[in-house]
This record gives sequence, structure tokens and C-alpha cells, in this order.
Amino acid sequence: MKRYLLPALAVALSLVVMGTVWQAVRYETLAESAHDIESRQKDWVEQNRKLAAGIAVLSSRERAAAMAASLGLQKVSPARRLMIVVPQGPGGGGNG
Repeated sequence: MKRYLLPALAVALSLVVMGTVWQAVRYETLAESAHDIESRQKDWVEQNRKLAAGIAVLSSRERAAAMAASLGLQKVSPARRLMIVVPQGPGGGGNG
């Protein structure tokens, strides 16, 4: 019995060491992957902020009027506007 105890202990100890090394390598790989994902997320957040600022600038009336003027567009007079009225059916005007 004692004859098998030392080799079994050596095998068990080597398996524990190999498992610990494998877990450390796996942890480092996952940590690197998480860091990459976080940096991409930061880039996306910054890009979204820039896009939101661009939308805010483009949605202002003054900016829209300036863009229209630069393109040579003019406001349509009320006489040239066409208003379309869709009659409402007996059931409340629903589609079905």
C-alpha cells in the first residue's frame, strides 16, 4: 500500500499544478478579451456621442434654414401648398 502512495501523490500533485496553470492561462485569455471588449465599447460610446451631437446640430431650425439656403431651396408659399384630407369611414377610420 505504501508503495503506491508516493507515485499516486506525485500524479495528484502534478495534476493539481497542471490544472492551476491551465486556469491561469484561461483567466489571462478572458481578461484580455474583456479588455478588448471594453475598449470597443468605449469607442462606440464616443461615436454615439458624436452622432447625437451631429443630430442635434442638424435638427436645429437655424441650421436647417442655412442648409436649405446653401442648396438654393426656398419656402413654398401657402398658395402652392396642397392639403390632402382622407375621409374617415363609419368605423372610426381604422384600416380593418
